[in-house]
Amino acid sequence: MDAQVKQTLKASYDQQARLRNEETIQTWKSEEMDRFLKRLHELSPDTHRRVLDLGSGPGHQAVYLQNQGCEVTCVDLSEEMVAICKEKGLAAFAMDFYHLGLPEQSFDAVWTMNALLHVPKEGLHQVLTNIETVLKPEGLLYLGLYGGYESEGIWEHDTYRPQRFFSFYEDEHIQRKVAEVFDIEQFTLIPMDGTQVDYQAILARKK
Repeated sequence: MDAQVKQTLKASYDQQARLRNEETIQTWKSEEMDRFLKRLHELSPDTHRRVLDLGSGPGHQAVYLQNQGCEVTCVDLSEEMVAICKEKGLAAFAMDFYHLGLPEQSFDAVWTMNALLHVPKEGLHQVLTNIETVLKPEGLLYLGLYGGYESEGIWEHDTYRPQRFFSFYEDEHIQRKVAEVFDIEQFTLIPMDGTQVDYQAILARKK
C-alpha cells in the first residue's frame, strides 16, 4: 500500500474509532453475516471455525460472528480500532493488508466488509493473494465492497479528516479481479438507496 494512502487511512480511522464504536449494525449487514455463516456451516458443520475479520474496525461484526460460535481474529490498520477490539476481549492485531503476519492456512474463512475498497487497484491482486495464503484448503472468502462504477482516489465528498482513498469497481470488473485468485460461488448486488453506489457481495472459495 502506498505509504501516503496508508498514513492517511490510519489517521482518519484513529480519529473516528470511538465514534464508530457507538454505531450499531445495520440490518442488511447482519443479514449478510447470516448468509456467510450459513455457507460456512455447510462447508464445515462439525469443526471449530476460525475466521479472520480483515478490516475489523471496532469489532461489531467480529462480536456478532463470535457469538455465533466462530473463533475470530481481528486485523485493522488503525491502532485505535484494534485497542477497542481488545477491550471487547477479541484477538486483534494492527496490520495492513500487504503484510499479514499470520500463519499460512490457519483460517477456515476470511470476512472483509468495506475494507478492501481502500486498496489501490494495482495492489488488489497482491492483497487477495495474501488472503488466499492464510486460508485453509477450500477456505471461504466473503468480500463486500461499495461500488458499481469505476473510480480511484481521494473521495472529495468524504466527511472524514483526513479524507480517505477509495477504489470502486464496476460489477464485472471486481468479479474478474477476484476470479484471478479465487473460485467465485456467488455474486450479490444490494442497492444502497439514496447513494450513488451499490453494495457488491462476493462469496468465493480458495482454488
